[in-house]
Amino acid sequence: MHVNKRLKPYSVLCYEALFRQLKPQHRNNSTINQDYLFHLAGYRGEQLVDYQLSTHPLRHFHIYKGLRLKVNNNPFQIDTLLTSTKFFLNIEVKNMKGILNYNSELDQLTQTYNNSEKGYQSPVLQTFSHEMQLNFWLQQVTSFHGIPIESLVVIADPATIVKNPKNDPTFNEKVIYANKLIPKINELKAKYTNNRINKTGLRQIHEAILRCDTPKKPNLIKYYKLNNSHFLSGIECSNCHHSPLKRGRKKWYCCKCNLSDQTAHARKILDYFLLFNPTITNKECKLLLQTESDKTAYTALKSMELFETGSNRGRKYHAPPLEKYPQHSYVPNKERKPTLTQ
Repeated sequence: MHVNKRLKPYSVLCYEALFRQLKPQHRNNSTINQDYLFHLAGYRGEQLVDYQLSTHPLRHFHIYKGLRLKVNNNPFQIDTLLTSTKFFLNIEVKNMKGILNYNSELDQLTQTYNNSEKGYQSPVLQTFSHEMQLNFWLQQVTSFHGIPIESLVVIADPATIVKNPKNDPTFNEKVIYANKLIPKINELKAKYTNNRINKTGLRQIHEAILRCDTPKKPNLIKYYKLNNSHFLSGIECSNCHHSPLKRGRKKWYCCKCNLSDQTAHARKILDYFLLFNPTITNKECKLLLQTESDKTAYTALKSMELFETGSNRGRKYHAPPLEKYPQHSYVPNKERKPTLTQ
């Protein structure tokens, strides 16, 4: 059984990097904050579903979290995918507050929350689309076909009210609360008792998924039309928010509050990768850290054990893969819980 750890996605990591690197006066931008909370709510909803899956032994399943695959170079995302020799299960997670009203005639879901309404595409249609895309992907990449693919829409928040006034049977079957996920999986296990592929085939699909998963990193600088004037110069003190920190003997220190930190450069460089470029040179690092010392920049980059290409002045240090980014880094003024929807 393979179960990958759900990582904080780039869509959340990049916003958190943005809040750390923006000047304080720009951090309260309402649009940026709303967008961040939207993505954070989605991630936390997926974590709630992960917990439900962890409460029951699923020995014969591989579980993949946060997949992004491509069919004919067109990406599609799957929140959670369970695979077995008998059937696959695509799980779409919705962490939405308030009241959800499904119109089966229009295939529309309407959310009522805080005295406002917002319409969404039917989540059932969304999962059907994912089923077709996953089936095409299996045929293109692995040559396997005919594997039954089931889908569920899981409502993460038990306080959310879901209404289906026309009593649409497909909606009733596909849309469930998180606490019903394990019983629903058991129903599907009872429905599909025959093997459709062998363990070797399942292993081949597993290897293809790991090889083809391509997380998307948003370009927030371009999206919000930001420029250098919006950003801090050098490393900000996490205690008093003064910048830039100065380099002393084997550590960074704040000349305002005297805080010292040996690895403050690492977060700054990782945020640079998330926001600006996937590579950095020693010269660019000097500018980023606001130091005149080639050795300081070189030592900082070497300490992070990054993949390197080139040599001497042409040497570039490359961004690490998603799993290497810290999952619990400090985010200025972002201790409140997300209240938006996903």
